[in-house]
Amino acid sequence: MRNDLLTMEQCRGARAMLGWSQAELAKVANVSRQTIADFERGAHVPIANNLASIVSAFERAGIEFIPENGGGVGIRFKRSSP
Repeated sequence: MRNDLLTMEQCRGARAMLGWSQAELAKVANVSRQTIADFERGAHVPIANNLASIVSAFERAGIEFIPENGGGVGIRFKRSSP
């Protein structure tokens, strides 16, 4: 996934799927809780390194970013291999 495609809605949704608070995501992604809060309320987009850390934290926790019809990106839990 290209890191610039993570939206504030996807961030909130992925957190909800994992049952994580903003503080928990911040700890796992090694960014400040304020960075997460500002991103999710649309105040600003995190710098590239922080955004990459957030995406990586979600992916390590089992979230998969999938292309959708129309060019968007959806989120889901990774499917296990047979």
